[in-house]
Amino acid sequence: MTRSEAIKAFFFKSVLPVTVALILYCIFKSVCMKNGEIDYVWIWILCGLPFGLHRMCLWIVPSGGSLGGGIALFALNFIIGGVIGGFVLAWRLIVAVWYVPLTVYRLIVG
Repeated sequence: MTRSEAIKAFFFKSVLPVTVALILYCIFKSVCMKNGEIDYVWIWILCGLPFGLHRMCLWIVPSGGSLGGGIALFALNFIIGGVIGGFVLAWRLIVAVWYVPLTVYRLIVG
C-alpha cells in the first residue's frame, strides 16, 4: 500500500466519520435539551438517522388505516432507522479509532 492510498483510506475511514458525527452532534444537541440536560437516547436516534435509514431492510407500510396511524408508523420507521444507524455510527467510530495506529504503522512500514 502506497503512502497516498494509506492517507486516503485514513481520511475516509477515520477523519470523515468523526467529522460527520461531530457535526450531527452539534446540530442535534440543542434540539435534545430538556431542563438543561441532554437526552442521550434522542441524540443517539437523531445522529444515527443518516447512517441507518438506508440500511433498513424492511419499512413498515401502513395499509387500510387512518391518517394518524400512517403518520405514527412513518415516525416509527424513522425511529427504528435511527436506532440502527446509532449502532452503525458507533461501529464507524470504533473503526476510526482503529485506523489511527493502523495508518501510522502503514506509513512507517510502507
